[in-house]
Amino acid sequence: MNTTQSDNDAIRLLYDKITKIPMFWYWDALFSRATENSIYRKKAIAPLNLTGNSVILDVACGTGLNFKIIESYLRNSGRLVGVDFSPETLKVARNQIAKHKWTNIELVNMRITDYEPEILFDASLCTFALETMPDYKIAVEKIFHLLKPQGKFAMIGVKVSSRMPYKLGNAFMEWFSRKFGGIDMHRDVSTYIKSKCSKTNYEECFGGFYYILSTSKSCFTQ
Repeated sequence: MNTTQSDNDAIRLLYDKITKIPMFWYWDALFSRATENSIYRKKAIAPLNLTGNSVILDVACGTGLNFKIIESYLRNSGRLVGVDFSPETLKVARNQIAKHKWTNIELVNMRITDYEPEILFDASLCTFALETMPDYKIAVEKIFHLLKPQGKFAMIGVKVSSRMPYKLGNAFMEWFSRKFGGIDMHRDVSTYIKSKCSKTNYEECFGGFYYILSTSKSCFTQ
């Protein structure tokens, strides 16, 4: 087993384990309600220009925290495919789908780098996940490969803050993000995507710990 595969397996096991913690269900219910009004997720999803006919890929969809905002555009039409390699988090996502009676969502238990659909997507979204992927460059390449020629891409990433006084909390944020999310806040995903795209929209938020990046396949260079 190579190092990358071992690291990927460790991340999957972390997320599988988190969903089995007794407090998780209470926390997830609260977080889900907060997410429905998340200004950051709404800002990330808005540039995707979704309509009722859109076919969208939610990369590392986890427990489905993006679904309700996406469905506010799709209105239970179009198609939403959520891909995640943690089977336990997808169980939670299925519960969300059943609760809201969404009929246009497909869940795929797989790493995005292994995903080989027979379709291309109008848009792709990835929130709080690329910094968890040891093979994030391969994942980015794959995401753009799965988009239609004019397809849109958006993401929310995690980073250390360069702003005062927020950067005083970098050590805690690094520990918390790695411990409970397997996130490497020093993995400069945004710089890599910017190097591959002729145009991107980039905005830092949440004290500089988060960033929202959007672009399109037409800007992406192989």
